[in-house]
Amino acid sequence: MDLLRDLGRWLWRLLPANPILVRVVSTSGKRSRYLWVRLGYLLVLLGVFILAGGLLVGAGAQPLSRLAKQATNTFVAVSVVQLLLMSLVAPVFCAGAITQEKDANTFHILLTTPLSNAQIVLGSLASRLFVVWTLLLAGLPIFCISMLYGGVTTREILESFGLAACTGLLTGSIAIMISFLRVGTRRTIFAFFAGVAAYLLGVFLLGLSPLGQLSVAPPPVGSSGAAPSIRMSWLAPVHPFLALFVVTGQTPAPTPADVGAFGWPARWLLAQPQYGYMALSTLASALMVLISLIYVRRVAREGEATLFTRLADRLLPRRAGRLHRKPRRVWHNPVAWREAVTRGSAGGRSLARLLFMLAGAVAALVLWYAHYVGAMGLGPGAVVQTRAWLTALVWIELAVALLVVTNTAATTLTREKESQTIELLLCTPLTSRYIIAGMLQGLVRLVVPLIGLPTATITLFAVSDLFVRGPSVTTLEAVPLVALLMTAFVALAAMTGLHFSLLLRKTVTAVMVSTLTVLAAAGLLSLCGIGVAQASDVLVGVFLPFAPFPAVRALIDPWFVVEGPPSAVRPTVPSGDITLFRVAQSVGSLLAAPFYLAVTWALYRAMVRDFDMTLRRQSA
Repeated sequence: MDLLRDLGRWLWRLLPANPILVRVVSTSGKRSRYLWVRLGYLLVLLGVFILAGGLLVGAGAQPLSRLAKQATNTFVAVSVVQLLLMSLVAPVFCAGAITQEKDANTFHILLTTPLSNAQIVLGSLASRLFVVWTLLLAGLPIFCISMLYGGVTTREILESFGLAACTGLLTGSIAIMISFLRVGTRRTIFAFFAGVAAYLLGVFLLGLSPLGQLSVAPPPVGSSGAAPSIRMSWLAPVHPFLALFVVTGQTPAPTPADVGAFGWPARWLLAQPQYGYMALSTLASALMVLISLIYVRRVAREGEATLFTRLADRLLPRRAGRLHRKPRRVWHNPVAWREAVTRGSAGGRSLARLLFMLAGAVAALVLWYAHYVGAMGLGPGAVVQTRAWLTALVWIELAVALLVVTNTAATTLTREKESQTIELLLCTPLTSRYIIAGMLQGLVRLVVPLIGLPTATITLFAVSDLFVRGPSVTTLEAVPLVALLMTAFVALAAMTGLHFSLLLRKTVTAVMVSTLTVLAAAGLLSLCGIGVAQASDVLVGVFLPFAPFPAVRALIDPWFVVEGPPSAVRPTVPSGDITLFRVAQSVGSLLAAPFYLAVTWALYRAMVRDFDMTLRRQSA
């Protein structure tokens, strides 16, 4: 009994009574920003719920069978948006584990407390998962409403929530492991977001391609043999969105008898990919927690001499440039020089950015080869599918650019405040205009490659269309106009991040608020653009460029907006109307880009004007 009592007391102190977790749980409900985060999250889900199915409007005038089908479509849309938000919001909350303790210089103080390694690691992880999972549970009533009309089961709702919860667990475990491995702080946030986005993008595209589909999986219900259908991917057990497609019935899973030749555990993973993803993500999280336990106390010895460092000092006395370094010429703006040349850049020269760009370039080349050679179910006869793939690829690259630039901009000034170097910067004769302009230049160096990648992808298809007969994949005007609009969108996102980096003190808070602001604005404008695109007037092309994602689709694929999807909903219009629409959206793009740049300039002027006063008020 004494042994059981001691074991129970140890387990109680390990997690339920963990001081780090108790502090977060007791204080998170008193902070207004978490209330606004939950409100924004619920408003997004509610907006998607209403727009996707319209169940709250005119429900009594429809038969029950149609309401059940409508409820199913609504559940699919809300589930995808919930998982997408969890994939974006969970890294925002968990990224604080990377920088908070080191930048605040409190980690060594934490090590002097009686807390064990397990209490430190599990408390840090659980404190961040508490906010993420409570945010997830807040949207449960919205899902339950769809069950009133049939077509949605309790099992499907629980499985979709399980996928989202495991995604948050995996993201938090990665952040905790990175923080305890001490892989830098200034460029780690960018690498963290870029790595998550690159994995979701690369595996998702591979899973939807013919190479990633499982041949023994059944075709989707209602698919015809005339058009090729997308079957379940064998990558579904390792990707949340591919597993969600199985839960929602978009890609049904095979029976255990169909995959009996694969052996265990592949047989179980392929027959139950949603549970396989939950199990694999939980095991991966446990492994990363164990790695974190090993490196908790090793961080305290950072900088001490080891056998390797002593040998390196003997064999390489000039390593790291400690004894000799060539003089470097500083630019006219020293902040810009520091951001662009030295390792103090907020964006840095991260390897994750290079890997993401390499993955995007490979995806573009594979799509180009599949279309013009006729591989992977694509070809000149399937130009509609190629346009959809190209649009999706550019959409993902635009989303990653907005997310990465916003988070990097939100850390430019907060990292100076937390590292206590902002006072040194203010003691120099540099003015606020010089400081902000220098930080903007560092962001520009980060933005240019991210904009150049989708521009080069569209250019590849636009130039190839000039030498190949058949229907065009995209238009020539899409090359400069997409680059112009993406520059305007990203510039406003960067200024939004800089604005909150000035107003707020902590990196985590600035990243969270700026990211949610950009996501909410982009989502609201995109929803407005989708509503405007339903009109039949050609002036739609003038207003669409003001909505980020619908604008990119309209420029890449104007035939989709004018003619509609490949169905009998809209008749095919003459080519003259498409030409007129293309002219209208070109004019709208030339109006939308200066509008966004003007808003960016206004934020820049306001930030320069309030720079000194805001910092003085925060230091008071």
